[in-house]
Amino acid sequence: MRQATAESLRLKAMAPFAKLQARGLPQLFERSDPYDLYIYALTNIVYNAASKFQHILVADTVNFGRALILDGHIQSTKADETLYHEMLVQPAMLAHPRPEKVLIIGGGEGASLREVLVHSSVKKAVMVDIDGQVVDVCKEHLIDWHRGAFDDPRAELVVGDGRAYVFETEEKFDVVIIDVVDMLSEGPAKALYTTEFYQRLKECLNPQGLLVVQGMEYSIYDKGHFILLRTLKSAFKEVHSYTTVVPSFLASWGFAMASDWFDPSDWQPKHIDSNIDIRIPGWLKHLDGAFFKSTLVHSKYARFLMSLDGPIVQDKQPYEDPRTGYEEDIDHCMKFPLQ
Repeated sequence: MRQATAESLRLKAMAPFAKLQARGLPQLFERSDPYDLYIYALTNIVYNAASKFQHILVADTVNFGRALILDGHIQSTKADETLYHEMLVQPAMLAHPRPEKVLIIGGGEGASLREVLVHSSVKKAVMVDIDGQVVDVCKEHLIDWHRGAFDDPRAELVVGDGRAYVFETEEKFDVVIIDVVDMLSEGPAKALYTTEFYQRLKECLNPQGLLVVQGMEYSIYDKGHFILLRTLKSAFKEVHSYTTVVPSFLASWGFAMASDWFDPSDWQPKHIDSNIDIRIPGWLKHLDGAFFKSTLVHSKYARFLMSLDGPIVQDKQPYEDPRTGYEEDIDHCMKFPLQ
């Protein structure tokens, strides 16, 4: 039998994409890391330009519908944006006794703003996004995301730096939502993941206030989510992780809720469902009490990673992914067959 060569395997793998090219369908190449590449077939390019801060692409994909892509990375898609934004926003909004003032950092699509403003208790929602061009593009081309939320009289849009806003504002909020890019590198987004930033956010919260952060890819190989949890614990007494699979992200996705008082493990499904029925009846597409409780369950290995001491993200120090030694210990004990 003829042995496959690297070149023949490459040609076989690329054959479906050659067919897409022959049909005239453009493709989006998304590199998740230095090694793996994902290719999406596009049916239409709606908007394609660079802003002062990043490259903006709005395109219609075959499998996920319309998508917002920033710097070559999918941020949200028509197929599952409600799943992501419900999971990001609603647990904290429902946990708070009566959220009236909410701050959103990021969230250019307006979908997080939409999820906040569906609550009639909200009197003011401030959304701070650094890239006004992204917001304008989303207003025009992602109407199904914001559904007119930007025009709600309770909404206040601030085009500016989220960290600067937090350090300069004198306002207090009931819920703060961080919906920015998932980047813990030495780039500008790092400033929104540091202990100094979270300590300042804590000062911006009213009593019984809650903070929720989109927690990046939830992976036992990429430890960013667990470093985020440790960093939040340097500022808050109660920090809890929950996760779900977001199909267009091609991964399980993490979220982190932080406060000085709320432990979601004490939250019973019937109480969650009661809050939903009273506050936002008929609104949610994905979230209910049973589903949310399931997202709090973590594997044995993940719980171990959450328990580790280690570095946190700080303004003036780079973070490092610690070596745990756990894999080696487990492998050493896993003798097959078991005696």
